[in-house]
Amino acid sequence: MKLQIALAAASMLVAPAFMTAQAQSTGVYVSGGYTQFEGDGGANLGGITGRVGVNLTPNIAIEGEGSFGVKDDSGTELDNEFGAFVVGKLPVSPSFDLFARVGAARIETSPGGSEDGLAYGAGAQWNLTAQDGIRGDWTRHDYDAGDVDAWSLSYVRSF
Repeated sequence: MKLQIALAAASMLVAPAFMTAQAQSTGVYVSGGYTQFEGDGGANLGGITGRVGVNLTPNIAIEGEGSFGVKDDSGTELDNEFGAFVVGKLPVSPSFDLFARVGAARIETSPGGSEDGLAYGAGAQWNLTAQDGIRGDWTRHDYDAGDVDAWSLSYVRSF
């Protein structure tokens, strides 16, 4: 009986610490910000971008993104852009990470239609706290109709 009481007391002490550790280590992150798209044809379009990612290890993540146009240029409008990426991360310090990513993306403009292609890039993230950060990145989109460079600045929240 004393063993059962001791185990029950120990589990009550360990359970909150385990649940806190679980909550802090889900590896899921979301971000939201602005992306400037610069095409070979000279169009400069802007979009609001959201991302959802999962850190599989401290150095590897997968993420998806979606952008919706808010800035047109000379009659060209960004309807949307969607992409999926594998991300390699290099934690330089607890407050600063470098990363590179590669994946596939699809962009839709009016006029112009939609294009699918390879997308790759690099960036950095400054971690303000364990859960909050600021991210800046560049991504090159290789489409048949021409290349598009995307420059993004966003807020990141980790869970």
